[in-house]
Amino acid sequence: MRLRFQGWMATASNLMKRVEDAMLALLLAAMMLIGGWQIFMRNVLGVSLSWADESQRLLLLWLALLGAMAASRDRRQLRIDLASRYLAGVPKRALEAFADLLTAVVSGIIGWYALNFVRETYSFGDVLVGNVPAWIVQAILPVAFLMIAFRHLLDGLLSVVGRAREPEIGS
Repeated sequence: MRLRFQGWMATASNLMKRVEDAMLALLLAAMMLIGGWQIFMRNVLGVSLSWADESQRLLLLWLALLGAMAASRDRRQLRIDLASRYLAGVPKRALEAFADLLTAVVSGIIGWYALNFVRETYSFGDVLVGNVPAWIVQAILPVAFLMIAFRHLLDGLLSVVGRAREPEIGS
């Protein structure tokens, strides 16, 4: 039973990683296509797309937050961990657990306030880029921060029980 659950979790984790990576690639390709097309239209045709600049900014927001989620997933986020280089065993695990749990708390707080922000935007009926409801575009804010909080909570708990995850090499 336990092996079946671990296999299911590994499959779900792998699927989620592939979806996140595909979304990153798709967003980056969209940004490059829109930007390239906009440059071509301005320089060659003398016109531009009215929605291109704003959509580029919104795509960059999504790209940055999905990238932060991927970095958190692979444990490749920026870390200031000079002390952990010189520690081993229980003190190192305790420091890693503290750092992960603190990151989870801070990301959870940001995610909570981002969720409230998106709720308010929804209630006001704000729109972006023509007639796209703003809350749809802004939904990445709470999703990304709450996912980062969840991952760091799990990593912190794994550090407490002595099974800390190492950064993925070659990811």
